[in-house]
Amino acid sequence: MMDLWKRSPSPEESWSDAEGGNENGEWPIKGVVGEELDPDGTSRYEVRWGNWSRKDGTNTTWQTHITDRSDLINRWNKVQGNKRNALAQDSLDMEVSWPDDAVHKRFTFLRAQAYEEKKHKRLDKPSAANWDKEIESACRCTDEPDAEDGNAASRLRMRRGTPRSTPSSDVLRSSSAKRTRGPTPSNPLSSSKRGASARKRSPSIGDDAFRSLMFNLSASTVESPRAISKGVTEGSKNAITNHSVKYGQASTTKPAPSAMNGDVIFVRPAKPLRGRAHLQSNWNKAAQETGAADLRISNEIVDGDIGQHLYKFKYMERSYHFDNDGLQSIFDVDPGAFLACACTTCQRASRCDCQTESEITNERGLKLYAYSGGLFAFRIPQGVEVIECNKYCRCSPTCGNRVAQKPRDIPIEIFKTKQCGWGARCPVALPKGKVLGIYTGTLLRREDVENLSPEHIGYVFDLDGTEVRGQHNAGDKFSVDSYDCGNWTRFVNHSCSPSMKVYSVVFDTIREVHMPYVAFVAARDIPAGEELTIDYEPSAAEEMAEGTGKQKRKMSPTALLCKCGAERCRGWIKQ
Repeated sequence: MMDLWKRSPSPEESWSDAEGGNENGEWPIKGVVGEELDPDGTSRYEVRWGNWSRKDGTNTTWQTHITDRSDLINRWNKVQGNKRNALAQDSLDMEVSWPDDAVHKRFTFLRAQAYEEKKHKRLDKPSAANWDKEIESACRCTDEPDAEDGNAASRLRMRRGTPRSTPSSDVLRSSSAKRTRGPTPSNPLSSSKRGASARKRSPSIGDDAFRSLMFNLSASTVESPRAISKGVTEGSKNAITNHSVKYGQASTTKPAPSAMNGDVIFVRPAKPLRGRAHLQSNWNKAAQETGAADLRISNEIVDGDIGQHLYKFKYMERSYHFDNDGLQSIFDVDPGAFLACACTTCQRASRCDCQTESEITNERGLKLYAYSGGLFAFRIPQGVEVIECNKYCRCSPTCGNRVAQKPRDIPIEIFKTKQCGWGARCPVALPKGKVLGIYTGTLLRREDVENLSPEHIGYVFDLDGTEVRGQHNAGDKFSVDSYDCGNWTRFVNHSCSPSMKVYSVVFDTIREVHMPYVAFVAARDIPAGEELTIDYEPSAAEEMAEGTGKQKRKMSPTALLCKCGAERCRGWIKQ
């Protein structure tokens, strides 16, 4: 199996045409600047040379050793070893890689997180495999009558914020706030024996005693022995933080260390997340409140890449924000204005009352749903919006006409693109027609967009899905600004050959208010890890498709140079 991931031989470096060497054809070495770990455990070092470079300007080579300069490798290993020990001292958390991570990079990835050093330190700590038994054991001890005064009414003596002072009153080790109350497998690392002076153990405790113990622990933070931190920056000591489990408000006073004899847990104040990890944690919490899947910020994005405004950004997975109370009152229409169906199972759009105003029909004029088998069917004429079943319909939440309103069920990663800043991608393959999410942010009138600060303009999405090009479009017009609040869709970049399309959909309000949501849908099968893009100016694509765009278009004075790299790139984007 190891041969499957064995690295192919690297081509021999040609030094014949290089200049800058001495009379013996030797070049000075600046030092070791990088390291990779092969699946067989062999380290390969990236060496930077002086007075030499290839035609493309690069001046590093990968080598397993440096003849006559082993001191450089020894120095590198010593420095990196100290860094890994510091990482292990700071936190024992490990980041879990995503499915699209290359297998041959996984060993380097683990080395960068000080996996071996953390594993070694973890083995020195008591395990939490017998969590339930340890809880019961400690409660028995603390519930026993005092041996000296015979006080049978003596109960738990743990107090908020007060560390236990004797080995016999050490607290128990916990692994998670959500746990299975049944028996857990034994682990020799977690079992321990008390001496002859140990108190006589009482019968099994009940739920009341367990809740009492948890209440008394609520002033502290319990370190999870198997916590997985999702916000770890590779190789960065400062960004690796402890993802602890909290029982209520964290104590500001760190308990004094106690003896490690018997069944123990380690109680300490939680470390605050910082930078990318802090941002990712906050956004995930907001997304998970709506039932949405995970959101990840790639390790390619370092803390220095994050603008200060993003720390104030409010993540909103599936709703609009209203700064104007008048607009919210327009959006929140009276329940009597909704057309609701009484279907048990919505099977025919022509018989579904909520589809009365739908304009999606087949060639015979029969109404159709916008979806088939949970996927968008791409049968909507220009200027037509999708009407999904609403909150007053009697059908179930699993109804086939409730798609865009459902929580996002695919993970999203925000990453750094080569030329277009941050972008969005999905680590799993997506089928054509898969609805990925809706564009959220602050809802405002179209005429108020001109009053926004310049930095907001690039994040404004006009709700013009029902407007037909070349025709008069009556009614109020609105836009969505996602600069201060919104979701992952604000990071979706433009492409002249996009992987997604957008469509207008209503379910929280009615058509007449002209405040639909904009839904993003896969325009084709999208491989895992491919960037998710849309066309910022679909009217230009329509002109080219109709043949009206053959002549050179007049460039707008506010146009931006397009960097999408598509084969049929239009060259610029109208802003």
